[in-house]
Amino acid sequence: MTDKKLHAKRLLLFLLLVFGIAWIPALILNHVFGYHAWFETNKMPLFALPVLYAPALANLLTRKLTHEGWENSMLHLRLRGNLKYYLTAVFIVSVISIPSGVMTTLICGNGDWSDLGAGYSWQQAVSAIIMTFATAPLLAFITFGEEFGWRGYMNQHMEPLLGTAGTVIVGSIIWGLWHAVLTVQGHNFGTDYPGFPYLGILAMCVECMFLGMLLMWLTKKTGSIYPACIVHAMQNFGGSIVGQLLVSGVSPDFHPSIPQSLLCNIPSFAVCIVFLVLMLRNQKKPETVK
Repeated sequence: MTDKKLHAKRLLLFLLLVFGIAWIPALILNHVFGYHAWFETNKMPLFALPVLYAPALANLLTRKLTHEGWENSMLHLRLRGNLKYYLTAVFIVSVISIPSGVMTTLICGNGDWSDLGAGYSWQQAVSAIIMTFATAPLLAFITFGEEFGWRGYMNQHMEPLLGTAGTVIVGSIIWGLWHAVLTVQGHNFGTDYPGFPYLGILAMCVECMFLGMLLMWLTKKTGSIYPACIVHAMQNFGGSIVGQLLVSGVSPDFHPSIPQSLLCNIPSFAVCIVFLVLMLRNQKKPETVK
């Protein structure tokens, strides 16, 4: 069997497993208990965790069933020489949230800068930022369930078939569609928006594509999935708080529409594109003779 056929075989098996492990129980649980009861309340972790860890479980099973081994598992920390990438992972979400926060004020707040700080005093704001940086990276064990599958397996077998740009696009569509079983229940975007649920599924794919550029770059640079786990955790658990402090001119319970949200995140998307360009440029560099 050629290398490409082997990559394709393993990739196909992984995708069948990752969707089956997540979607089959999620569909049953949505029907029996309702999405809010089993997922949003965190009262049924024994049901929720296998769904969240489906990519990691699919990685393990695919390696076992295809006798692949663990040579390229990316489970090592690889801290030596990579500290700058770990620091990037901790801070990048907050950094790119700043221009997005400004864009939100300009677009949704009509340029009204009268109530910056989201109602926090400067002491409360500093405390909230410190707390986020202290706790969010520690929650990377939760996002490990996805990153060990997507960056730690799918990307490795998709890139030889589709190239870097193709992996970012196709892989992110798969990643976004994988969330669809929850998106149709209101996860991430709610249910009260025009075009529900299709616009939400599309938006999830778009967001996954741009975030995937950054996560793939960090994984390729370090040979480890943990920087991607940290970024994913910062994205999910409050890393954008710095940008939120720059949102002004909207009510405290304001939630932008999906088109508004995508528009406000254009600065963040632009930064992520830089990481894709860096990966593509690195591919074109000639190998040095050792």
